Amino acid sequence: MKPAILLLVSACGTNLTPQPMPSPQLPSCVPNRDGQITADELPIALGATVDYYTGANRPVDLVGRSGIWDFSDERADDQVVALGPIALAAQWYAASFPAGQFVVDAGAGLDGVYHQDDRALWLDGTASHEPSPAAGQTLVRYAEAVAALRFPIADGQSYSTTAPLVGVTINGLPFNGSDKIDVDVTGSGRLDVPYVEFSPVVRVRTHVVRAPTTGTPTVGRRTTIFVFECFGEVTRAESKPDETNPDFTTASYLRRFALGAQP
Repeated sequence: MKPAILLLVSACGTNLTPQPMPSPQLPSCVPNRDGQITADELPIALGATVDYYTGANRPVDLVGRSGIWDFSDERADDQVVALGPIALAAQWYAASFPAGQFVVDAGAGLDGVYHQDDRALWLDGTASHEPSPAAGQTLVRYAEAVAALRFPIADGQSYSTTAPLVGVTINGLPFNGSDKIDVDVTGSGRLDVPYVEFSPVVRVRTHVVRAPTTGTPTVGRRTTIFVFECFGEVTRAESKPDETNPDFTTASYLRRFALGAQP
């Protein structure tokens, strides 16, 4: 199967980052369909991309019916984007993330910095694409990496992390506060996207709340992704800010695997 990196905590937009040349060597991975995903079943192929349909303000059914989640409807206004991980070493902020291994576009001009081992997919922090963007530089490094996904990923998991943010920079301004990240894996079944079905996928819900020590209001956002062995993220739905329903019904951003699509 063609592997894709999971874009979980920080990712919220399209990946416009050029991929390295020549074409990457894709690791060998064959799903055993046992309902759980180990680190070996989430290979990281630097430079590989997968096409997704994307759209904004979409109605979604995240609960599903009889073990099936249906995202198979075709929409004329969907866009197609290519997503994938790139190496950290060439990025301007690389020295700030000594444990980081790779970068994923996080939307809104930001990159998410990750590394992976047998225990988890770890989020090391976020940084602006460029060192001096018009909106101001962002450089957020967690003192201890946050587990975005713990292996094996399986129905019934839940965990929570509060990561202090001290002396970080967000949009050119100093920020002190914390990120609280709650993750639960709730449900396994079949996922339908245009022209293809994945079974069994696992459903991962994440709730991220960024709170300052003083001043600016707290902001929360929910994300639900569906993950398949040896592939990674098949579908992602992101909530509007400060959504209270874990199974929200309108996605501010929705993306789905696009079989055979051309960007």
